Amino acid sequence: MLQAPVVGNEDHLTMKRNAMFTAVLPLAIMAAGCSENTQNNAELAAERAAADAADNAEVLGEELRKGAIVAADKASEGAASLRDDLTEGEASDTDPSDGQLDGTD
Repeated sequence: MLQAPVVGNEDHLTMKRNAMFTAVLPLAIMAAGCSENTQNNAELAAERAAADAADNAEVLGEELRKGAIVAADKASEGAASLRDDLTEGEASDTDPSDGQLDGTD
């Protein structure tokens, strides 16, 4: 069975560095060759993207606030319904408690 040659850590790191250098070099050359107008356009695009993200975060915050209000309203309605049910049950109880925790009720 054929086996791949064992590559030491130093050889492996050298290959990784060479691969990264080979991949990054064209990008660096292109970036260096960008006109000032292209760089300004890229900066403007980044600023607009940041502004869009901030706007989206604001909308999300508003929606979360609205959802929290609805949830609080529903919890209040549920608590009021429970209170009404308990009050109604207490009023219709034919054998009320004597208020003592002695097991006689």
